[in-house]
Amino acid sequence: MHKILIALFIFLTVGSFQYKMAQGSENNVPSEQIKGADELTGEEPEKEKSELARMMEDIDKNYKIVEEISGYYKYKKKQWKQILEAGENIAKVTKKVRIKYAKPDDFKYEEQMKIMQVEAEKMAEIAKNGDKEGALEDQQWQVRRLRQTCAICHKHLDIHIYPNLYKEKKHSG
Repeated sequence: MHKILIALFIFLTVGSFQYKMAQGSENNVPSEQIKGADELTGEEPEKEKSELARMMEDIDKNYKIVEEISGYYKYKKKQWKQILEAGENIAKVTKKVRIKYAKPDDFKYEEQMKIMQVEAEKMAEIAKNGDKEGALEDQQWQVRRLRQTCAICHKHLDIHIYPNLYKEKKHSG
């Protein structure tokens, strides 16, 4: 009995040590030293992930600009200019993402990325005609279309922008 307890203690100690080392090594190992992981798991190399993440952050930054303005009841020239620039930037970056990170085998992803580019282009076109009647309402609609497109794609890819809001609940057995 005594030998079993000692063996169990050693096993738990080693397991705990390995777990702590694995958690710490995720943040400390340079991506250049991790070779072949993408081939084995099908994941993108770290460089591509970080580049894609930067591109998506650029889209998000521009989206937040138009989202903030979308609640206004009247836009000034400065705001129409911001909307125009944001729409053009979102369309441009989305086009790059669609080319560089295409997923031809994932129809839903491809469809949503195309819709996002088209809706951003529409947003820029509306901003060019901001002085016309109905432009404000159309612009507000475009912001909602972008929000909807992002939400559908993120849900499809199981990406939670704010993961702390979606903590998994533990069920008692």
